Amino acid sequence: MKKPAILACMTAFLLFLASCASTPPQQPVVAETPPAPAAQPAETAAPDAELAQARTLKDRIDAEGLAQYAADDYQTASADLQAGESEYGTDNAAAKSSLDKAITGFNAVITKGAPLRVASIQEKTEASKKAADDLLAAVAVKDRYAQANDVYTRGLKEKDAGDLENAAKDFTDAQGFFDAAAEAAQEKKDVALRALDDIQVDMGRSEQMAADAQQGLTDEGIPAQAGGQ
Repeated sequence: MKKPAILACMTAFLLFLASCASTPPQQPVVAETPPAPAAQPAETAAPDAELAQARTLKDRIDAEGLAQYAADDYQTASADLQAGESEYGTDNAAAKSSLDKAITGFNAVITKGAPLRVASIQEKTEASKKAADDLLAAVAVKDRYAQANDVYTRGLKEKDAGDLENAAKDFTDAQGFFDAAAEAAQEKKDVALRALDDIQVDMGRSEQMAADAQQGLTDEGIPAQAGGQ
């Protein structure tokens, strides 16, 4: 009885081992990590500096009348500025792009127009200088002429140095000074001419008075004495 029991126990044990060997080990369950949320694009800052620069350039062009020298560039840049102003605050990236284009366009207007403007002002200044020279203003109103010429010379130096903005200002000032010098010289000339006319009139009157006196003596039968005799 004991032997069959032992055999049964061994058989059961062998069956248990066989079942364990045929069953694959269980893999641990790994929890899935949820994907990280997509990074949100950084919000573009308002292009305040670009807006201020574009407006400043446009104000200078308008004040100096430079648009006439590069009309197409000016119109395009003005449209870009308007677009940037409209996009500002709602789509700052687009606004910055528009304003950058406006700045480039306005700078092109200044680059093209400033030399032409300076040349035009210089030509007018030199015409005023010639008028003053023709009236000998350098002699008649020496101090005024010297002031005008000093400012004019400074404008020439600024132009040669590429400082067109200050050159335009000094040429404009010099033109006014030359015109004032020419006007003052003309006034002095007019005074001198009137004085000469008065002298000639007085001389004519004196000659007429002498002739009338001579005729009176003749009419009275009194002979005129010559040489104070």
